Amino acid sequence: MTAHYLFMKTHLTFSRKISNRAQRELGLSPGQPKVLDCLLVHEGSDQKTIAANCEIEQATLGSILLRMEESGLVERRQQNGNRRSLFVYFTPKGREVAEKMKTIFEEEDAAALSALSTEEQQNLIELLTRVCAKINEKTGVCSIEQNNG
Repeated sequence: MTAHYLFMKTHLTFSRKISNRAQRELGLSPGQPKVLDCLLVHEGSDQKTIAANCEIEQATLGSILLRMEESGLVERRQQNGNRRSLFVYFTPKGREVAEKMKTIFEEEDAAALSALSTEEQQNLIELLTRVCAKINEKTGVCSIEQNNG
């Protein structure tokens, strides 16, 4: 098999598994889990920052945030009189759901990595980080920030 096929297959399978759990256990729709994960690290960010960290378009994020506001998970508000940007914050319910989602991410990570030794797990993470940085040579780093939490 080729590298691109393995990357694609792994990503799709893993994403589907997480999405299914997020929907079934927490009632989250697609896109919401990664926004919650991002906010655990970057709460109070503007939409442009969140979109960049989540690797999604700002317009798509706007729709996701609207659904999250309607569900009582987040609120958008102005900060320091800045009327041009809205900054995103958890509601108490949103923080609780984000912590539950973090647990799902950790459980799925552990399940997926359980086939590897601790050393192999560390090597895999290092190698994937290097590959991601190579693909995104413009900045030289993997643009997806990980919640180490």
